[in-house]
Amino acid sequence: MMNLPGVRKVSSKSIVRKGMKKIYNVQKNGMIERNLDKIKPKSDRVFIESFHGSNFSGDPKYIALAIQNQFNNKKIFVSSRNALVDIEIRNHGFIPVRFGSLNYMKTFRSCKYVFMNGNSWDRVDKDKRQVFVQTWHGFPLKKMVNNLNDEQERKAQFRAFKPRMKKWDYLLTSSKTNKMLLESAFDLEKNKKLKVLQLGAPRNEYLIKNNNEAERTRIRKKYLQVDAKDKKFVLYCPTWRKDKRSSITGVDLKALLDHLPSDYEIIVKLHPNDSNLRTKYNQLDPRIHCFFNEFVDIQELYLISDVMITDYSSTIFDYAHLNLPILLLQEDSQKYQDEIGFYFDIHEVGDFLTASQNEALLAKQITHISRIDYSNLINRLMNEDDWNTSFNILQTIFKDDSKRKYNINHES
Repeated sequence: MMNLPGVRKVSSKSIVRKGMKKIYNVQKNGMIERNLDKIKPKSDRVFIESFHGSNFSGDPKYIALAIQNQFNNKKIFVSSRNALVDIEIRNHGFIPVRFGSLNYMKTFRSCKYVFMNGNSWDRVDKDKRQVFVQTWHGFPLKKMVNNLNDEQERKAQFRAFKPRMKKWDYLLTSSKTNKMLLESAFDLEKNKKLKVLQLGAPRNEYLIKNNNEAERTRIRKKYLQVDAKDKKFVLYCPTWRKDKRSSITGVDLKALLDHLPSDYEIIVKLHPNDSNLRTKYNQLDPRIHCFFNEFVDIQELYLISDVMITDYSSTIFDYAHLNLPILLLQEDSQKYQDEIGFYFDIHEVGDFLTASQNEALLAKQITHISRIDYSNLINRLMNEDDWNTSFNILQTIFKDDSKRKYNINHES
């Protein structure tokens, strides 16, 4: 059209150009959707996505590994943001698919089974013949979606969230409390076909099964290139803040190391939204390690750590399975409570120490406590996590699916 007489001149006006572009995109997206509707989901294809493809970890990873082990006739595709994530996916024998590409959309629709631990991409509709399993990505401490303190933010989030939630066929939980909180946060009543499977978290099944020296040796070599079994590791994993930060904590990690014995080192696990700080923390001291998020599986970091420092992260509930000390660093708790809010007081469900913001005192806390029994917390909040979690989940989903009858219409 740009080569037709007069069109180039008219289209030079920005308002006309924007209108033409909008019409073009509507036509293009409509054509893509019509082509996607022609794709029939295949029962031997599985689509996996962890954290929108930013890495390969969490429940979707361990479900993929269980499928590989129990149903080796299935082809597994894994969402990936970049070449670094591709490497981790290929190391496990799976096929990476670039997030947001046309191939991503086609692959998604060709897979009968979809496992994700977060919101799905809005550009991809779901065929009614597909089975969508939502694992979510952690036991909630912070309020979410329909429970947020800020009314305007709450309404905006739920408006965007509702059509995504309606794609789900299954939601995984680890306890009655876990189920109750997710029902409230996501208003699950709006999805009449949804089944909640209270069968535990595959990511924690991995912790229960692999808390042994052989696995710790493998992990240390993976991340540090040496066994380093003579070292003790402090894992620091803060949650994300909306405000862009130049530092994730007011605690001087280098000064903290100065107060710790020489065999102690620190692993900083950044939230993906804070990944720009990785170089800064790696430059602080040779005993401070901050790995590329694309390569990191935090479940593996749990196993090689002797103590964890965190703030308002759901990592608390996973790490508790190991009965190792958890120190809560509450630098901005009142602000966080006012802006986001908490479902409960964490100190009411577990024996958590408040981390000192004085480096010398914090070092004493780290070195003076070697073990804490969190069995009461696990029994209350994560009691379904066990050795057979993945097997039970897959048996239930595949057995249910064999009984289904499908219409060919798709869901948005």
